[in-house]
Amino acid sequence: MSITTTEIRKLNCNMVYRMIYENDGVSKDMMSRTLHFSLPTISQNLKTLLAENKICRSSDRTITGGRPAVLYKFNASARIAIGVEVLAERLHIAAVNLRGEILREDTLDISFLADATYFSIFGAWADRFIRSLACSPSDILGITVALQGIIAADGEHIMYGKILNSSSFSRSDFARHFSLPLSLIHDAEAAAIAEHWYNPALENAVYLSLNPFLGSAIISRGSVLHLPQLSSGTIEHMTLHPDGRLCYCGKRGCADAYCSANSLLGSAAENLPGFFQHVCEGNIRAVQIWHNYLRELALLIDNLRMVMGSDIVIGGLLAKYFTAEDLQYLKNSVLAYTTFKTVDFQLCTGYHAEKAALIGAAITRIYSYLKEEALIP
Repeated sequence: MSITTTEIRKLNCNMVYRMIYENDGVSKDMMSRTLHFSLPTISQNLKTLLAENKICRSSDRTITGGRPAVLYKFNASARIAIGVEVLAERLHIAAVNLRGEILREDTLDISFLADATYFSIFGAWADRFIRSLACSPSDILGITVALQGIIAADGEHIMYGKILNSSSFSRSDFARHFSLPLSLIHDAEAAAIAEHWYNPALENAVYLSLNPFLGSAIISRGSVLHLPQLSSGTIEHMTLHPDGRLCYCGKRGCADAYCSANSLLGSAAENLPGFFQHVCEGNIRAVQIWHNYLRELALLIDNLRMVMGSDIVIGGLLAKYFTAEDLQYLKNSVLAYTTFKTVDFQLCTGYHAEKAALIGAAITRIYSYLKEEALIP
């Protein structure tokens, strides 16, 4: 099948656009030499991309040493994605640009209730936030809502919503207040997407979200695993100690009962800043509680590595409190448990701590846009 002139022009324009996306400032000469296009062809494509607001101009005197060279850069604000995180006692919303950077965010303290009043308040609040953005409605890619619950395979309903104390709501309850497309995602899966966005070298890893409730997701072969029934896995409900502590799910001995931030708070009997201040001061009781927690986490990690054999990323609320010494203590504890003591692995904290799910929710839409524009595979 022969290719038409129009298709060739579109392909050439995509190649120019992708080169600009992959580089932080490119001159016409650099594009011409790299792509083997004539300068008139480069100029025509740049004109098209500028008219569509997909790129912008800047200058750099260091290239020529004299008159500043005109550089062309990717316009990360050409499109905006909206991420929302729904928590049991709070709503969090953010506008995120095409580089995954938060442009603006807001928080609303409100207890979740699966009723018309709650969704009406949510809709009005989110609509005001979106209208406050300095952009055209056509520039907004859509809204993705991250939930503390497992989404059913149809993407419409909630399969398990114990933390929010309800499974009787659906995507349409959120979406009816907007003309923009809206979708749902499990919060831990969204958080793992954000971490992989900022660390694409993560080929195989387990992401552990150490929030008030434990969350988890699996990164496999360079992408976040999505299963039709249980999101990206529910490691938090693996049995760590048979007949152990009572979990919120009703079972006993789940990993959540030992490795969540709530479990640590229950042992510490004080808030996190105060507790970790005591740890830093070397308070014997606080250090013992923290090390006990880390050993439980190490047991979970060793069990996971017997299945996955992958690296581990620590995220969520507790991640910001981990020191290099804590990570080493945790890794040494894993090695003390494991059968395979010579098999090394990477253990690190994530980039975004408690904001990862919020950003990751928006990034799901950014990924789709960048693929449509042929900027990423």
